[in-house]
Amino acid sequence: MRFDPIPLRTAAAAKGDNTTAAISRRLNAPYQTVIRWTSGRSTPAGPALADIERTYGVTAAALFPGDA
Repeated sequence: MRFDPIPLRTAAAAKGDNTTAAISRRLNAPYQTVIRWTSGRSTPAGPALADIERTYGVTAAALFPGDA
């Protein structure tokens, strides 16, 4: 299961969230966690994935392209 952060960064930018801080605020997630997600060093799971999908419209299939 390989996480691809590009769809998250692209969708966030489309909503005007061009910084990690803006993504963090919109998702109500810790800043350091969002840095790890957007750099691909960490993978969002469970409720965080649901928040990303609900907030930015990015599906798990887009975030994990090799698993679809």
